[in-house]
Amino acid sequence: MKILKLAFILILIMATGEIYGQVRVKEKPIPPKVDMKMPSKPGPEYIMLPGRWAWHRPSHMYIWLGPRWIIPPKGKIYHSGYWKEVDSEWLWVPGKWKRKLRFFEKRNKTLSTH
Repeated sequence: MKILKLAFILILIMATGEIYGQVRVKEKPIPPKVDMKMPSKPGPEYIMLPGRWAWHRPSHMYIWLGPRWIIPPKGKIYHSGYWKEVDSEWLWVPGKWKRKLRFFEKRNKTLSTH
Protein backbone atom coordinates (compact mmCIF):
# COMPACT_ATOMS: atom_id res chain seq x y z
CA MET A 1 0.00 0.00 0.00
CA LYS A 2 2.83 2.41 0.86
CA ILE A 3 4.47 1.67 -2.50
CA LEU A 4 1.26 2.56 -4.33
CA LYS A 5 0.99 5.88 -2.46
CA LEU A 6 4.62 6.69 -3.22
CA ALA A 7 4.17 5.78 -6.90
CA PHE A 8 1.11 8.03 -7.11
CA ILE A 9 2.99 10.96 -5.55
CA LEU A 10 5.92 10.51 -7.92
CA ILE A 11 3.62 10.40 -10.94
CA LEU A 12 1.90 13.56 -9.73
CA ILE A 13 5.23 15.36 -9.31
CA MET A 14 6.44 14.28 -12.75
CA ALA A 15 3.17 15.37 -14.36
CA THR A 16 3.19 18.86 -12.82
CA GLY A 17 6.92 19.47 -12.74
CA GLU A 18 6.41 20.67 -9.16
CA ILE A 19 8.41 19.22 -6.28
CA TYR A 20 8.68 20.08 -2.61
CA GLY A 21 12.22 18.89 -2.08
CA GLN A 22 15.02 20.53 -0.18
CA VAL A 23 16.06 22.82 -3.02
CA ARG A 24 18.10 25.79 -1.85
CA VAL A 25 18.73 29.01 -3.77
CA LYS A 26 21.23 31.84 -3.24
CA GLU A 27 18.58 34.58 -3.39
CA LYS A 28 15.07 34.46 -2.01
CA PRO A 29 12.61 35.05 -4.89
CA ILE A 30 10.17 37.94 -4.66
CA PRO A 31 6.50 37.34 -5.53
CA PRO A 32 5.49 39.05 -8.78
CA LYS A 33 3.93 42.49 -8.40
CA VAL A 34 1.01 41.90 -10.71
CA ASP A 35 -2.49 42.95 -9.77
CA MET A 36 -4.47 39.88 -10.65
CA LYS A 37 -8.23 40.04 -10.58
CA MET A 38 -9.38 37.16 -8.41
CA PRO A 39 -12.64 35.46 -9.29
CA SER A 40 -15.40 36.02 -6.77
CA LYS A 41 -15.81 33.58 -3.92
CA PRO A 42 -17.50 30.45 -5.32
CA GLY A 43 -19.50 29.78 -2.14
CA PRO A 44 -19.67 30.48 1.60
CA GLU A 45 -17.62 27.38 2.53
CA TYR A 46 -14.61 28.49 0.43
CA ILE A 47 -11.48 30.21 1.74
CA MET A 48 -8.66 31.78 -0.21
CA LEU A 49 -5.42 29.83 -0.10
CA PRO A 50 -2.51 32.29 -0.43
CA GLY A 51 -0.03 32.18 -3.28
CA ARG A 52 3.00 29.95 -2.84
CA TRP A 53 6.35 29.02 -4.31
CA ALA A 54 7.00 25.66 -5.96
CA TRP A 55 10.17 24.18 -7.44
CA HIS A 56 9.76 23.73 -11.19
CA ARG A 57 12.21 21.02 -12.11
CA PRO A 58 12.19 21.55 -15.92
CA SER A 59 13.25 25.20 -15.57
CA HIS A 60 15.44 24.66 -12.45
CA MET A 61 13.83 27.51 -10.57
CA TYR A 62 11.08 28.37 -8.13
CA ILE A 63 7.84 29.55 -9.71
CA TRP A 64 5.04 31.55 -8.13
CA LEU A 65 1.61 29.92 -7.98
CA GLY A 66 -1.08 32.51 -7.32
CA PRO A 67 -3.82 32.37 -4.69
CA ARG A 68 -6.91 30.21 -5.20
CA TRP A 69 -10.28 29.43 -3.66
CA ILE A 70 -10.65 26.05 -1.93
CA ILE A 71 -12.91 24.24 0.51
CA PRO A 72 -10.76 23.62 3.59
CA PRO A 73 -10.51 20.16 5.10
CA LYS A 74 -12.91 19.81 8.04
CA GLY A 75 -11.35 20.73 11.38
CA LYS A 76 -8.12 22.06 9.81
CA ILE A 77 -6.50 25.48 9.50
CA TYR A 78 -3.89 26.45 6.91
CA HIS A 79 -0.44 27.71 7.92
CA SER A 80 1.25 29.54 5.06
CA GLY A 81 4.63 28.55 3.69
CA TYR A 82 7.70 30.67 4.31
CA TRP A 83 11.33 31.14 3.29
CA LYS A 84 13.93 29.82 5.72
CA GLU A 85 17.59 30.81 5.62
CA VAL A 86 19.92 27.80 5.86
CA ASP A 87 23.72 28.20 5.59
CA SER A 88 23.46 31.52 3.69
CA GLU A 89 20.97 30.01 1.22
CA TRP A 90 17.18 30.06 1.07
CA LEU A 91 14.80 27.12 1.33
CA TRP A 92 11.03 27.26 0.76
CA VAL A 93 9.05 25.52 3.51
CA PRO A 94 5.62 24.75 2.04
CA GLY A 95 2.41 25.62 3.85
CA LYS A 96 0.42 22.86 5.48
CA TRP A 97 -2.91 22.06 7.05
CA LYS A 98 -2.99 21.59 10.81
CA ARG A 99 -5.74 20.47 13.11
CA LYS A 100 -7.62 23.33 14.75
CA LEU A 101 -7.02 23.49 18.47
CA ARG A 102 -10.10 23.44 20.65
CA PHE A 103 -10.54 26.03 23.40
CA PHE A 104 -9.32 23.74 26.20
CA GLU A 105 -6.29 22.64 24.10
CA LYS A 106 -5.34 26.29 23.49
CA ARG A 107 -5.70 27.05 27.20
CA ASN A 108 -3.59 24.04 28.27
CA LYS A 109 -0.93 24.89 25.68
CA THR A 110 -0.78 28.50 26.96
CA LEU A 111 -0.57 27.39 30.58
CA SER A 112 2.21 24.87 29.87
CA THR A 113 4.41 27.53 28.19
CA HIS A 114 4.38 29.88 31.22
